[in-house]
Amino acid sequence: MQLITEPLVTGFEGVLNSYSDYLRLKHPKNAGRFDRARESDPEASIAEALVFQMLQTLGVRPEIHDRVGTGGADFICYSQRGGSLNQPPGDRFVVEATALSLEAVSERSNIPNEWPKGPGGCAFGVLTKNICNKAKAKNRQLADHPMPRVLAIVSTHFGASLLFDFAAAERALVSDTHWREEIGNCVEDTTQYTDLGQSVFIRLDPDGRVVACRQNISAILLIAANRGEVYGVLHPEPEYPFNIASLAMVPFVRIARWPIVGGRITTEWTREP
Repeated sequence: MQLITEPLVTGFEGVLNSYSDYLRLKHPKNAGRFDRARESDPEASIAEALVFQMLQTLGVRPEIHDRVGTGGADFICYSQRGGSLNQPPGDRFVVEATALSLEAVSERSNIPNEWPKGPGGCAFGVLTKNICNKAKAKNRQLADHPMPRVLAIVSTHFGASLLFDFAAAERALVSDTHWREEIGNCVEDTTQYTDLGQSVFIRLDPDGRVVACRQNISAILLIAANRGEVYGVLHPEPEYPFNIASLAMVPFVRIARWPIVGGRITTEWTREP
């Protein structure tokens, strides 16, 4: 789902400068921290500024939530019904912005972070493991917020629009899938399966049952910065459920029937991706 266009087509300086100006006006301590990060960790800075702009575009009125020196989620957002900490937890949510490094994406995908020098193509790797590792790394950080928590993962890589699409969101939810066919069976008998090894939100317990994990994260947003495309992954059983109506323009993939019965996992989209 494409939500943002102009600043991303022309580069990131505009959105970075705009966000920096906003911080200097409203949150000077955060402005200093952000301007230092622009030099030391440009990918993380782009992710922070871009997610703030995206949340503004989606109408959820983001405010700075991170306190310099103490950490926490980057932003707090509000439903359309108000805008204060007195709202019930379901009417507000926090968002943590993070980025996949260019080097990690290039290495995993086998796609250079540059315009191709001529026609051609090649097989590429998917980023399911990278996405899962980010969820693992951020799960504890989001634990202390008594409201829904959203993790926004941004990629500014040249191939992000190919690597962060609806299929990537589905793989993040159920892990990479494989095909199995017993010798002698017809093609029609081939089955698709997953071991859930790189799923962000579900896993197999020792008895082989599908159970929830990383319940500190209510949902994940995958954002391809070069095209402004956003796809969501919804947790089936988080500590604080996220109301997808808050981000109604974003398509979310979710488990169609939860709890899982008989080991059969089916997914569905909240709207057409």
